[in-house]
Amino acid sequence: MPEETSYQRGDKFLRVITLFDSLQTTERGKSTQELADELGVDVRSVQRYIAQLQDAGLDIERDAHSRYKVGEGSRLPSMQFSKAEGVDILIALRLLQQLRSTRDDALIGAVARLANAMKIGTVTSYLGTMLQAAEAKPESPRQRIENVVVQCFVDRIPCEIDYENVDGEVNTRVIRSYFLEPRVESHTVFVFALDSKSRSTRWFRMDRIHSARELRIEGTYAVPEDFDIGAMTGSSWGVWQPGEELQSVVLRFHPAVAARVRQSTWHPSAVLTDLPDGGVEMRLRVASEVEMRPWVLGWGAQVEVLEPPSLREHATASMREGARMYGKGTPAS
Repeated sequence: MPEETSYQRGDKFLRVITLFDSLQTTERGKSTQELADELGVDVRSVQRYIAQLQDAGLDIERDAHSRYKVGEGSRLPSMQFSKAEGVDILIALRLLQQLRSTRDDALIGAVARLANAMKIGTVTSYLGTMLQAAEAKPESPRQRIENVVVQCFVDRIPCEIDYENVDGEVNTRVIRSYFLEPRVESHTVFVFALDSKSRSTRWFRMDRIHSARELRIEGTYAVPEDFDIGAMTGSSWGVWQPGEELQSVVLRFHPAVAARVRQSTWHPSAVLTDLPDGGVEMRLRVASEVEMRPWVLGWGAQVEVLEPPSLREHATASMREGARMYGKGTPAS
């Protein structure tokens, strides 16, 4: 039997999403035969599609008359997006996929819905590629943990987590999530939440949460009206929150990379100044220069740190160690 193309795999998954949409819009429920007639497939295929949805964690109810529908726990109100909005969502999902090292059925389902609505061949083909990649990724309890955290965030209920700090210590705390902030450079999602231990709003790396449990018995909570994720992260290079004073950073970039530096907005406070030799100087103020260190070192000898002294000293020590290591010559095979 010839191997399925990525388009065929994507088209098959679109039928699963079409079935989900049908189950979501029915109040009475539908039998497998009714669904098979709608999709133009046999009953056994419908049964497989329903099993796929249930495996993805969706609430598919079956009544006493063997009629299926989507349970209230998996429903969102109907939403209409413009084509431009749909493309923006697709790009955001593509970025989210880059953070995932394990299978994420919800992510695949979201792309499938867009593919079904937009009817663009390349998007359907991309969906098929995602399915192929998902099949190769290992099943992991990580996704189940994240699903619990996300569900608590959506339903506004407290979540008890076992969290590993930077020293490798794991402790239990209760969080009330206010926002989920993805960071591509860190390859994870940060949870900004009210922390029961510190009694303050702080962030938690999703990949350091070892387990998570819903605390529905405690009821729901409200996010404070003055919570502003933009204000909390606006001065950060990543997610570190500012202390009493921001740090001034001054970088001088070599002419060879000046055009690339000018092409991007690296930070809201960044001010660029063209230099006589064709290079460019960047001045900015951040919560902590420590978060910038990997990014600065990534430019190698194409950037010189002028301020602050702590960042310059770190870059100097790193470059010196690199020169010592590579000065040994070709490593023995």
